[in-house]
Amino acid sequence: MNDNLNEEFNNVNHEINSHISFYLLHLISQNKLKKNYLELLKNQKKSIFNSIKIPKLSLGDFLYRITYYTKVSDETLISSLILISRYCKNLNIILSVYNIHRLLFISIMVNIKFMEDKIFSNTFYSSICGVKLADLNKMEYEFLCGIHFEMYIHRQIFNKYQNLIFGNNK
Repeated sequence: MNDNLNEEFNNVNHEINSHISFYLLHLISQNKLKKNYLELLKNQKKSIFNSIKIPKLSLGDFLYRITYYTKVSDETLISSLILISRYCKNLNIILSVYNIHRLLFISIMVNIKFMEDKIFSNTFYSSICGVKLADLNKMEYEFLCGIHFEMYIHRQIFNKYQNLIFGNNK
């Protein structure tokens, strides 16, 4: 049994998880430095992606949970960052500790549905992220509307994000 747990642990790409977590936390810390940070947060409190309080599960642990259960590819994870950026730009949303967990999860979920062959039900996804199915469905719809259903990512943009995450090592 212990060998099975170690095998499952090793099947998750921990390197990309830590790079993505670090990158997103860096973006959040940069947002906190903005002069109008509190005003921007106040303006987006009504978003379905905002939690009332900061989630107890760290972003890294949350991302590990997602990748463990979905076996999502590295390409889908990187593409998900681009979709988050697109969503935030289109709606003038800033990343914060209140919205990053849900935005990350929804971006990965819609991207899995778009890019990968292994698609799960939204009931399965809601159990992974710990939100009610109805809320998950609303988040999925809001996210897709926020990116104008534009899922395609140009190779140049993908390469730019891949370099941001890994440096020039990939």
